[in-house]
Amino acid sequence: MGAATTEYHRAPGLSGARRLRDLFARPGAVRLAGAHNPLGARLAQRAGFDGVWSSGLEVSASQGVPDTDILTMSELLGVASSLAAAVDVPVVADCDAGYGNAHNVMHMIRRYEAAGIAAVSIEDKRFPKVNSFIPGRQELAPVGEFCGKLAAAKEAQRTPDLVLIARIEALIAGWDMDEALARGEAYAAAGADAVLIHAKGSSPEPILDFLSQWTLPTPVVVVPTTYHTITATELAQAGAKMVIYANHGLRAGIAAMTDTFASILREDRTTGIEDRIAPLATVFDLQGMAEHKRHEAEFITSYETRPRALVLPGPSGELPAPLREHRTAALRRCGVEDVTVAGGQDRPSAVDALLALPEAHHGPTLVVDGDVLVESEPLRLLAAAGADVAVLADVSAASRRADAVPLALNSVTLGGRRVAPGGAAQVVAVGAARAQDADAEFAGAAVFPAEGFAALRAAAEKRRADGTPVTLGELVADLLQAGVRIRAVEVASGWMELRTADDVRRATGLVAEQGARR
Repeated sequence: MGAATTEYHRAPGLSGARRLRDLFARPGAVRLAGAHNPLGARLAQRAGFDGVWSSGLEVSASQGVPDTDILTMSELLGVASSLAAAVDVPVVADCDAGYGNAHNVMHMIRRYEAAGIAAVSIEDKRFPKVNSFIPGRQELAPVGEFCGKLAAAKEAQRTPDLVLIARIEALIAGWDMDEALARGEAYAAAGADAVLIHAKGSSPEPILDFLSQWTLPTPVVVVPTTYHTITATELAQAGAKMVIYANHGLRAGIAAMTDTFASILREDRTTGIEDRIAPLATVFDLQGMAEHKRHEAEFITSYETRPRALVLPGPSGELPAPLREHRTAALRRCGVEDVTVAGGQDRPSAVDALLALPEAHHGPTLVVDGDVLVESEPLRLLAAAGADVAVLADVSAASRRADAVPLALNSVTLGGRRVAPGGAAQVVAVGAARAQDADAEFAGAAVFPAEGFAALRAAAEKRRADGTPVTLGELVADLLQAGVRIRAVEVASGWMELRTADDVRRATGLVAEQGARR
């Protein structure tokens, strides 16, 4: 079963009711298929039907109850409106006997019309009705009472396009052709836009007889559920304007599901039926996933392109909760929602933590050493580095700690300010040979676009293969040596080390002081 792309683009300003009236005006039969959910409606549209019949029998059966007016108008309206929202063809709703008297009919018309339903069909039975194919009680409403319902429906209608179909059940209830014709003529005079003549025999002759005697211009609708040997073309040639295949989708689904479930239990697996059922690609297509993804790309930042962050394990073990929360909050404030903190009882290495991140990510990845605490503003500057691999470089310190990772940059100091060729400083070397050659200190944070993260993973895999421990700074050095261009985001504040117990104690105090000031 193939999967064509399913998208629905309804002509603006053209209602389902207007489209149905246009179909009535063209030559030939208007063919409808029954459905009880949007999936069935889309299958009907895809197959080429002109419209969808929101079938009372199908909806009732799908809910596991008889088609005897058990479901409420609201329940049936909910299904019909969901069909209308899912397809670009008109939806005709089976509204049973109108859910009560003329007052109920007026309320029903307003609700169905507002939901975008193209037409409603009301049958001339007493409420509550019984499905036409169930033997036994089939009690007709008096002609005058039903004509009052039809007149009330037209009075309640707010636009001229909604099609009102009066369903004649005289032949179902055992009355003769004269009664059926007389009722049809009375219903047309009361305002019905079309009449539906219903029958339950296997021969189409009663329907053909009705059509041959029908002289009014009011269109006739037929439902060949039991007299299925006649074609829609033959019915149209006899005078029918709409042909409804009211419940065949439901019945086909019951048969297919029964066979499929039995096969699974019999064979203890699904291999035998896989080539007879729809592939998942067809399901996704019927759900409109192609259009969904197009809208996502146009209107929503894709999850795969959002920035993410990895906090590497630090040398000082698990940090106090206030510091962990402060670090995560800083990342969130600069727009990073996906934060992975490596650590816990296993305490993975920096390489293992990097390689554990999903590789298929199209957005930037911020990597922060576990031995630093970086505020949100430097992180925001780093995240805005664009398409470059970039590191946070502190250019403020006149003297640096012994555990610092020095950086040599291509920027220079002029008049007390750092100036770089082209406006963006680049890292020239990591771990300068002499302290006096260092222009900055690595502040323990770097950002990698998708291509840069792939290069970082390759460097990490090589280090793991060599069996040598490695830090983020050393991996940055490996990238630089491999010819990767690395930008330096220069800062003078906004971070601190967490490498010793004193560092952690001091940072905890500062975070507590910040919290007290807020």
